[in-house]
Amino acid sequence: MKKFLYIALAVAATGLASCSDDDPKRPVNDNPLAPIEGYGAYVLNQGNYYNGIEGGLSVIDYDSPTAMKNVFVAANKRSLGDTPQCGVAYGSKIYIGTSVSNTIEVIDRATCKAVKQIKLAESSMPGRSPYCMITHKGKVFISMYDGYLARLDTLTLEIDKSIPVGPNPDQIALYRGKIYVPVSDGMNWPNYGTTACVVDPQSMTVERTFTVGLNPTQFVEADDRLFVLCKGNYSTDPTTLVPSWLYEVKWDEQKNDYKTVPVCTASIVCEIDDRIAVINQPWTEGDPIIEYKLYDPESGKTTEWNIQHVDYANAIFYDDEADRVLIASYVMNGKYPSYDLPGYVNVYDDRFRFQTKYEIGAAGPACIFTHTK
Repeated sequence: MKKFLYIALAVAATGLASCSDDDPKRPVNDNPLAPIEGYGAYVLNQGNYYNGIEGGLSVIDYDSPTAMKNVFVAANKRSLGDTPQCGVAYGSKIYIGTSVSNTIEVIDRATCKAVKQIKLAESSMPGRSPYCMITHKGKVFISMYDGYLARLDTLTLEIDKSIPVGPNPDQIALYRGKIYVPVSDGMNWPNYGTTACVVDPQSMTVERTFTVGLNPTQFVEADDRLFVLCKGNYSTDPTTLVPSWLYEVKWDEQKNDYKTVPVCTASIVCEIDDRIAVINQPWTEGDPIIEYKLYDPESGKTTEWNIQHVDYANAIFYDDEADRVLIASYVMNGKYPSYDLPGYVNVYDDRFRFQTKYEIGAAGPACIFTHTK
């Protein structure tokens, strides 16, 4: 199982940091106020900047019925900042980017206490508004929504390189030793982007740029194949999951060029083992048909995903070592999802059976992550 360290803060005095006698791997917690090793996930929620609602960091322990909320505030007596957007746990530290406050917060994974705050507006390196983070060989790579890919050294805790990649890069991914960056141009409605680029993580150079679908926002890998989620224009051009440029392309006679063929419509995607979990929930008036599917790249087939639905999903996360699926959701305010009320995360076991529902902060999570060695 994936492991993470966290401190049982004052809020844990109610017994939230309980231990399971059934798990021989889990250490006994002799001191409930000391750091212990547990099983679970971190949830970073955005809050609602426009309505003055703070986001925060929560900890889910799979053996506890409730989440530990706002652990950063409890440990540091201050806010994470406006719109926490991305985070990763790597080595002994957690790295969190806030897109509006324009900071990267480095905190100790055992205590949740701040180690360093990087104020990007004061940095000599270009790149502002952190949007997505991944880790690789002692570095944290960050897509900056103003058009850059930055690299943070986890030893010096400094950004040592930042390169331009195109307007509004979104959710990046590591694939076969390279970083794939979807260039969404998402702030340029209705003329969204149609390209992505490949970056070498050592030299931090763009090796190639290639064409994808309209408004690319996320790369996802399954069965050693790479796909990109393209959000379209949210109306006439639907959100689709398409294969990357590396394979499964067909000749377009009309354009006299190669083209990728979408495998399905999708709003949210996540790799689960060798398949891709898909939730398709079109943003339309009335009562749209919401679909939960599993796509198998090997067979090319999409089947029903028999899992308990949430109210209005905004993220899927798969904890591969614990073999658990987490689906985050807004709560509904009438027919529409609420961006002010606290959202929640459902946890499912390896057979997609519902286990526990955890309430988190407002606006649902910006991301869910576990520890990466």
